[in-house]
Amino acid sequence: MKANNKIFMTKDTRAQVGIGTLIIFIAMVLVAAVAAAVLIQTSGVLQQKASSTGAETIQEVASNLDVTQIIGVRAFANSTTFTSINMTTKAMAGAGSIDVSQLIISIQNKTTRVDGLIYAANNGSVPDDGTFQVKELRDDDDSLESNGTTSTVINSGDLISIIISPNSMAFPTREPLRIEITPEFGSPVIRELTTPSSYGVDLNIILA
Repeated sequence: MKANNKIFMTKDTRAQVGIGTLIIFIAMVLVAAVAAAVLIQTSGVLQQKASSTGAETIQEVASNLDVTQIIGVRAFANSTTFTSINMTTKAMAGAGSIDVSQLIISIQNKTTRVDGLIYAANNGSVPDDGTFQVKELRDDDDSLESNGTTSTVINSGDLISIIISPNSMAFPTREPLRIEITPEFGSPVIRELTTPSSYGVDLNIILA
């Protein structure tokens, strides 16, 4: 007697669906990983650029020079010209290193303006027209050489005298006077003042 063996075939697609879902999941994970890596890299670059831009902006906006006194020096008691104008200047508290050789100075009175005075090494003589010199008054860290040829940097706490010689300009009494000092970085220093009502017989005239 033969046994009645029946074979039943069923169609089961669940395994195939499971493999497809796994492939899609892995692909999504890979896409998310790539996107995350791109975002992390981009955020790092943006953070670096933002920090750099912020530092540069602070450096450009901050005022780093302070002119504390301006004295005009006359050769004769009846002269209306100055052989030199000496500006006592210091670096502001918290200011970075300032290269005084990169300063650009302009001066004007009621009738004349002289632009672009540039740095010249201090050789002990009065600076020529078109130039200015720097003399150290206080320099504890020796960042500014006495002759100003090898090191021309001042730092916070240093005190210097900026000397200009506007021989081509007259400075009558009660006349406006404007001096502009433009550093390499930071905002320009502008001093607007008026010459005294009388010079008297003094040779050193305090202008500000």
